[in-house]
Amino acid sequence: MHASKFGAGEGVRDWSRRMQDIMDEMRHRSFCDYRASGTWMPTVNIYASQSAYYLCVELAGLDPESVAVQCVDPQHVRIQGQRARPEAPGLDGPCSFELMEIDEGPFDRVIDFSEPVDTRQIAVSWDRGYVWIVLRKAEAK
Repeated sequence: MHASKFGAGEGVRDWSRRMQDIMDEMRHRSFCDYRASGTWMPTVNIYASQSAYYLCVELAGLDPESVAVQCVDPQHVRIQGQRARPEAPGLDGPCSFELMEIDEGPFDRVIDFSEPVDTRQIAVSWDRGYVWIVLRKAEAK
């Protein structure tokens, strides 16, 4: 007769099947890196012409007043602000979070340029969730 520390019989087989079902479900779930606190960095594309840098910052869901753009020095620009958690229209009462991939809370991004920029000339515009920042390259002295 074979003895096991977990027991034997139909009860153990049933428990084993339930554990296998749980493991199968876990293998098929998606997990994400949810940040409930701390700062996050928005994604950026940078284009360069002979005379300027064009930054495209992905900041969907923000009001222009909630974003600050400043030249820290001739080779760095900082984009800072805060994004609130999106709220589903018409959702009332308690709910669970099934997937949280949209970053929220304070954000901070410093861009380092290979060439100095003119810190006196910053153009900022908004287009469908993108913030466009144009920085003229500094004149060579």
